[in-house]
Amino acid sequence: MEFARQEYLWLLLVIPVVILLWGMGLWHQRRMRLRFGNIGNLQSISRISWSGKPWMRGLLFVAALALMALGLAYPRALVRELHAVPTPTDLVFLLDTSPSMYARDMDPSRLGRAERIIQRFIYLKQAQDRYGLIGFNWTSVVLSYMTSDPQNILLYFDYLNQEETPQPGTNVGSVLTNAMRLVATEQQGDPESARRRRVVFLLLSDGDDKAKDVEKPLAEVIKSGIKIYAIGLGSATGSYVPLEMAGGLNGQVVKYLERAGGTRLVSRAEMKTMRDISERTGGRFFRGESDKQVDEAMEEILFNTRPVAGFQSNAVRKDLYMYFLTAAFGCLLAGVFL
Repeated sequence: MEFARQEYLWLLLVIPVVILLWGMGLWHQRRMRLRFGNIGNLQSISRISWSGKPWMRGLLFVAALALMALGLAYPRALVRELHAVPTPTDLVFLLDTSPSMYARDMDPSRLGRAERIIQRFIYLKQAQDRYGLIGFNWTSVVLSYMTSDPQNILLYFDYLNQEETPQPGTNVGSVLTNAMRLVATEQQGDPESARRRRVVFLLLSDGDDKAKDVEKPLAEVIKSGIKIYAIGLGSATGSYVPLEMAGGLNGQVVKYLERAGGTRLVSRAEMKTMRDISERTGGRFFRGESDKQVDEAMEEILFNTRPVAGFQSNAVRKDLYMYFLTAAFGCLLAGVFL
C-alpha cells in the first residue's frame, strides 16, 4: 500500500494527545463520582452500565480519527488485473463499383453509403488490426493492400468519387478470387504472423451479380475458414442506373442505362445471393440502409466474434480511501450510539 498525500499522515500524531486527554477526562469523572458517594449505589442509576464502556467509546473515536487521517492521505494498493488480448484481424473490404452502385435510392448514393460505412469501420479500428480494399465490377483490382494505416483507403475514395463513367458489370466471383490471392500473398510474406491473425471479408454491394460465377471461389473461401459478412445496399423500389455523370459521384447524371426500347432500367436491391454467400461461410448478412443493422455489423465483426489470443496482466493502482472513510464513519456511529 502507498499514500499519495503523505502530508496528511502527520495527523496521526494528534491521536496520542487525544488518548491522553480522554483518559484524563475519565479519571476526573471517576474521581468526581467517588467524591459524590458510594460508586456501587450509583451504578444502578447511572448511564454507565459497565466500567469498560467509556474506554470502548474512546477506542471507537480514536479509531475513527486514525481512519480519517489515513483516508485523507489517499491510500492506494497496487493490484494486478487480467485483460483479454484480442486476436489481430485482417479485414478486407470488397467494394462493388459497378454502375448500379451509383444509383441514388440511398443518400447520397449506394456507393456513397458504402464509403460512409467503411469510414465508420476505420473509426473503430483496433490498433493491431489491418484493413485492405478491393474494388470490383466485371473485374476486380486491389486498391489498398493490408495496412495498419487505413487512412490510405480514404484516398482511394477520392479517386472513385471522381469517376464519371463507371465500368459495367458485377462479378462477385472475381473479387473473391482476388481476395484469396491477397490473403495468400500476406501468408507467404510472413507465415508466422499470418497464423496469429484472423481474416474477415466484408462484401458491400447491391447484390446484382451478373456473372453467376461464384461457386468455385466461394468453395475456396469456405475451405480456408474465412467468414464473409455482407452489407446489402439499395432499396426494394430501386432507382435508375447512371452510366455517365458530370462531376463524378455526386455530379449531374448525363446518361442512364436504358433498355432496347429506350426506357430507363431500374436497379433494385438483390440480396438473395449476398445472404447465401455470407451464411455459407459462417458470416451474416446486414441491410445497409439501417443504421441499427450497420452498428450490429460493426459490433459483431470487430468485437463479438473476435477470438481471444491470450491474457495480459497489468499492474494498476486501486484507490482505497473510500473504504477508510466508510470505516471511520462506522466507528463514529458506533461510538455515538454505544
